[in-house]
Amino acid sequence: MVMISGNSLSAKKLYLLYDQDQGRYNVITNIKAAMAKKYICNACDTLYDFTHKCDIVCSLCTATPPCTKDKSNYCGTCSRYFLSEKCFQNHLILKVKGELVCLWRQICRNCSYLVTSDSKYECSKNCAHIVLRNNLQAIYATWLH
Repeated sequence: MVMISGNSLSAKKLYLLYDQDQGRYNVITNIKAAMAKKYICNACDTLYDFTHKCDIVCSLCTATPPCTKDKSNYCGTCSRYFLSEKCFQNHLILKVKGELVCLWRQICRNCSYLVTSDSKYECSKNCAHIVLRNNLQAIYATWLH
């Protein structure tokens, strides 16, 4: 397979497959299906099935290149800390799956669980084990003293 690429972050990409028998290129309209993968990283074009940590994207705000640590900023909307003012501002304007990063990825205020918009997270169900664990740790701590 030959991939034609210019700006890797472009919204439109063209994937071509060279057919040696016929001496021509065929357009791949769905690269994920052609490579039998569930996801593609838009920043580095890595195809994957479960998880992928991209080294050229900031894991907090999704900016490329990754942000550098300066003075951390806290966002009260998504309950997350950001590496710098620029990182903080990026998460307010950049989008993931058509949604602002600030709204797409948030920290649950009850249990500190990282929640994304497409997850099926329900706090009342997921927090029960956290509350139980914290209570058991508190009881155990009193036994030690």
